[in-house]
Amino acid sequence: MKHIRYSVHDNGIGEVIFDHSELEVNLLSSEVLLELENLLESIARQKEVKILLFKSAKKDIFIAGADIKEIKTLDTRVKALEKVRQGRDILSTIAALEVPTLAVIDGVALGGGFELALACDFRLTTENPKTKIGLPEVSLGVMPGFGGTVRLRNLIGLQKALELILGSKQLNGKKAEHLGLVDSCVPSGYLGFKETQMIADILDAKKRTKIIAKRHKATLLEKFAPSLIFSFAEKEVLKKTKRHYPAPLAVIEHYRKIAKTGFYEALEAETQRFATLALTKESKHLIELFFTSEALKHDTGVDHLPALKAINRASVFGGGTMGSGITWLFSKIDMPVRLKVRRSEQIADTLHAVNKSYMAIKRRKRLTQREIDLKMDRISADTRMRGFEKSDIAVEAIVEDMAAKQELYATLEETLRKDAIIATNTSSLSVSKLAVSMRHPERFVGMHFFNPVDRMPLVEVIRGDKTADETAATVVALAKRAGKTPIIVGDCPGFLVNRLLIPYIIEAIHLFEEGESFEKIDRVLLAFGMPMGPFRLADEVGLDVGYKVAKILEEGYGERIRCAPVFERIYSDLGLLGKKNGAGFYTYRGHKTVPNTSVMDLVQAKRSFSEDEIIDRTLLVMVNEASRALEEGIVKNASYLDMAMVMGTGFPPFRGGLLAYADERGIHDVVAKLNNLANAYGERFKPSGLLTAMAREKRTFYEE
Repeated sequence: MKHIRYSVHDNGIGEVIFDHSELEVNLLSSEVLLELENLLESIARQKEVKILLFKSAKKDIFIAGADIKEIKTLDTRVKALEKVRQGRDILSTIAALEVPTLAVIDGVALGGGFELALACDFRLTTENPKTKIGLPEVSLGVMPGFGGTVRLRNLIGLQKALELILGSKQLNGKKAEHLGLVDSCVPSGYLGFKETQMIADILDAKKRTKIIAKRHKATLLEKFAPSLIFSFAEKEVLKKTKRHYPAPLAVIEHYRKIAKTGFYEALEAETQRFATLALTKESKHLIELFFTSEALKHDTGVDHLPALKAINRASVFGGGTMGSGITWLFSKIDMPVRLKVRRSEQIADTLHAVNKSYMAIKRRKRLTQREIDLKMDRISADTRMRGFEKSDIAVEAIVEDMAAKQELYATLEETLRKDAIIATNTSSLSVSKLAVSMRHPERFVGMHFFNPVDRMPLVEVIRGDKTADETAATVVALAKRAGKTPIIVGDCPGFLVNRLLIPYIIEAIHLFEEGESFEKIDRVLLAFGMPMGPFRLADEVGLDVGYKVAKILEEGYGERIRCAPVFERIYSDLGLLGKKNGAGFYTYRGHKTVPNTSVMDLVQAKRSFSEDEIIDRTLLVMVNEASRALEEGIVKNASYLDMAMVMGTGFPPFRGGLLAYADERGIHDVVAKLNNLANAYGERFKPSGLLTAMAREKRTFYEE
């Protein structure tokens, strides 16, 4: 066998050890499943086996799941049914073995990997920080298909099973034990001892009964009012997904259907529903984004990886919203971070903001107060340039002003070590121009975080003309270490995300200026799948920030991204800043949000646009600019661009990203619509050279 080893010890303990010969992880591919099937047939005939263990030879990995590449290629219901039945039936063979079975998990056991563990009679896991246990298939637009929904419900009950599957939760060993997913969890160093003890307990009838007795007993709600559980779950799903994602609702409906069926009928119902979901466009898009995410995890940001600089201490300059967020991020990864602010009262404000982010994590029970206190102790601050000499990286997050930033860099070059990296969190100013007067521009780089830093996963890493490979690669590695997804983007006005997002917001404002209600525009784009409408988004970001970035883009791209006149009046004449000062396009009083009549009074025109017109104008102007960014090499490929838009703007993942949406609409249709809009509204809609060529040559952004 290529991927599985098997042995039987003299004491009758059989061990099935997964060790994929071609991959760093174990996957339940068709090839591995066939090996397992043949092995299980042989084991079933062996009389000397008293107990069978399922283990892994991979460090920090049990089985990562099914082979998602195989799921992606499913294009007919027949193929989908064949694939999922294969896995289901083989895992059912494990469950049907006459000897007791024990899954020993010391690392990742997700999806099909955990379904295999569920097919075993008993489960033992460790406190290894890499241990992740769960059934996250819903995040890929499908659901467990190897018997996981049925076995999980039987093990921990309907309510917990729904929570785990619908939330795509990945639990550590202790939480898995607490929820009843595993029978025991021990420190990794005690695994051998506990394994021996647990084998003895399982082989002892009385002790085996005690282990099983600790498992879940149906609650009164599960026994007598399951409809309430379904109703609550459905309400929560609809609140989060707005019906855009079929999988979560399919899971709820599946559990409803199998409530009173037999075990094997329930398994077949799961198989049928999986096959339906696997063919949906939403699943295909989510799987494509998963592969892009995996590619980014392994992307160093440079063609040839140099030796990385060690980053052990950081400093942050600027105590505003972004400075506070970046300070929190470094402290979260237990890195000493020193903050520089202008006024002493800003220190308290920053520490309050950092603590607020930690309290949100504490409420989710991810950190204890003791752990938070230790992380807060990593932060020091000063109003003067003292104690910054030891920094390995300094991140600047001050006002978006070229002269002010360059003045700070001159000071930093005098203060920091010659090999320390200087990074700017600018959202729109040219990294190359910012570095023009620096003595060591090779150590200067853009590190653009998104607001709020504690929730937004994207970091744009911007290389200036003279940024060294070592600098870029070190910052990419640091962002990953901090739990972010870094994407290298070129140096241009607005970089990538803002370059695409600002035209979308400006086009929405043009529609408002022409007479459409901004409430309606927000509703239409919310229904499309955006996390919020463009006007709510502008208020959230800050109208001052949005306006300044819009003017920088206008200066860089001219007529193509011309700021709407009414935007200038809202910012300059009315002095509105958005949510942070209580009024923008909407007014914010406590939990009450209502349209701002002072903004509505600025426009006298009244005109209604169809939903299609609103979507075409706001989204196709983004598609057009995205194609130009690709044409100019601002981002590596279409999939990275789409991931940046999903992570940086919340572009709906179920649509696969901006360019996946363009492909789905049809490039020919996109170009035809843009030409019509250009004739009606001018230069900003003129299709790019790339889009025109793609339409002519019948190409797509995601060509196989």
